[in-house]
Amino acid sequence: MNPKLPLCLALILSSGLNCAAAIIYPKAPDGGDQIIGETFKGLSRSISRYLGGFQIEDLTIAKPFQDYSIGLTNLAAGQLLPVARAGTWRYLLMHGTNAVAAAELMADPTNGTALKFAGLDTTDFSKETQEALRRAEQLPQIKKQDYELRRLDCPSILFVAVWLHGKSDDILIPLPPTWNLWNAYQPYSESQMIKLLKSQAEQRLKAHSATVD
Repeated sequence: MNPKLPLCLALILSSGLNCAAAIIYPKAPDGGDQIIGETFKGLSRSISRYLGGFQIEDLTIAKPFQDYSIGLTNLAAGQLLPVARAGTWRYLLMHGTNAVAAAELMADPTNGTALKFAGLDTTDFSKETQEALRRAEQLPQIKKQDYELRRLDCPSILFVAVWLHGKSDDILIPLPPTWNLWNAYQPYSESQMIKLLKSQAEQRLKAHSATVD
């Protein structure tokens, strides 16, 4: 375990355990770990180059959190979290306490209670999530109530954030790159984020409308 990390955060990242940081994981459908293992079975040599050079057997599959997406029309109308649509489940693949990738699983359309493999994310998102969680651990709100870890994105305006969902409020922590439109790793309330995203959504819709016309 990395001695530079607080013990609580190290446990969260490596094994999904909950502790004083009060960042919790949602209940996912069963069998995700097995699906990931079976998908990568027999692909160790070819897949290791996408996993930082590690074999899948060298990695720990962390507890998953869910992706949520938001559409441009909703954002332009000033709507955000209540209309976010749940999507894939994301499992960080950890070497020690360092994330090297993330496996994505989705609901199997032929069996609503089952999951199937949807993809492997080898971008910097996993490492950026770690940084967001490190900073979130220091927030005073986190020490007062539980927050469920989620991911929120709007691909049309290239917005991605760690979403910490609490009973009384929500915290949004944008991940880079942000192109100076908002601050990476800064915690925002929903209302603050709407003000920033709404104008971007309106501009994108106008540009799309002009192109269609």
